[in-house]
Amino acid sequence: MLASIRHSLARASLRRVANVRTLADSAAPDALKQAGANAGEAGLLPTAGSSQTPAVSGSSSIARPTPSTSTTPIHIPPAEDPLLHLFTSLVMKHGKRQEAARAISQMLLHLHAFTQAPPLPLVREAVVAAAPLLRCRQFKRAAKQFVFPTPLTERQRARTAVQWILDASDSKGGRHVGERVAREIIAVLRGDSSALKKKEEVHKLAVLHRGNVLRPPKVPKSNKV
Repeated sequence: MLASIRHSLARASLRRVANVRTLADSAAPDALKQAGANAGEAGLLPTAGSSQTPAVSGSSSIARPTPSTSTTPIHIPPAEDPLLHLFTSLVMKHGKRQEAARAISQMLLHLHAFTQAPPLPLVREAVVAAAPLLRCRQFKRAAKQFVFPTPLTERQRARTAVQWILDASDSKGGRHVGERVAREIIAVLRGDSSALKKKEEVHKLAVLHRGNVLRPPKVPKSNKV
């Protein structure tokens, strides 16, 4: 009885081993086919433009900046416009530069509000229109008055024009300095400013005494400037 039971169990175990072998043999070709297909697809992905990132070569794909050998000058603009700096310096009183800078900013805002145009070109045009070409030095010698016309540099011309504009702005209406200066600049551009009249007077006086330019008289030491 026991021998027959052992014999039947041995046969059942042999059948299971045979079935497992046949399943493994049948699954091996399918796995090889699938692996070959995957290998073929992996070779086509980089050229087909897949989402995977391909390997990057060292020098062909990375664009490295080349150092420039040209010696082109670098133009660094100033922190503040020189003309506005001159305006601020002449408006400043008692060393309060922040208040003067605030007044010049208000002047630019009022110019833009009055004209609906960029204010800085208007300021430059007004300064050029009011800038004199020379100044007349006057002195007395032996109860006689001499006038000696002297040419001005560019900075001297700009400073004289700005000072004349600021002096003429005192008669303009406005609560703040910036508003009065803006109105005076507009008057200079229109041609009805007292700064332009001063410029004409200086030029007329220089034309009358133009002979002193070639042979200037001797200036006393007490009258030298």
